[in-house]
Amino acid sequence: MPAIVRLSLPRHRLELDQHFAALTREDLRRRFCHTISLDGVARWLDSHTETGVSSYGIFNSDLDLIAVGQFGAYGGELEVGLSVRSGYRRRGMAAALLFRAASFARVRALTAVMIHCLADNWPMLSLAHRIGMTVQISQGEAAGRLKLRAGTAVDFWNEIAYDELGIVDSMAKSWQEWFRNHHCPAIQEPADE
Repeated sequence: MPAIVRLSLPRHRLELDQHFAALTREDLRRRFCHTISLDGVARWLDSHTETGVSSYGIFNSDLDLIAVGQFGAYGGELEVGLSVRSGYRRRGMAAALLFRAASFARVRALTAVMIHCLADNWPMLSLAHRIGMTVQISQGEAAGRLKLRAGTAVDFWNEIAYDELGIVDSMAKSWQEWFRNHHCPAIQEPADE
């Protein structure tokens, strides 16, 4: 499972803006269930800065945000919105983010994880079926729901471990990026005299 980093606004706003800008119009339509411009996405991010929707992401080794999961609790259940950049799809990142969402929900005593998508979003619907969600389709939209077991003390400690793993992964990638950009000049052997 890839390391998943807890994102915070405004700290990760630039990375989120770049992530959504890298998606196609169709990707954005599928993510937000309607046609939306990048300005609309920016307004949406602004509104969620205040409401406290939790965001999690997966970064590649170049520190590009390549997958995002946003979690909002409503009525005792957790609604999840997912997006993965095109070059990184079908590698288990969306499933990892849904797994992370289930952990997040259990420790907060939420009873289910939900997705809401367009009925033509076959990748999302396929993933929902694969992980055991019940899916209902009506009037061009689909809703998936996965009932969760009650959280345990192990879930609580796993949640802490997941967050720590994300921090360690983020730090390691930052150091790798720094060394790539500031590599030390090669040490030259003294010439034979």
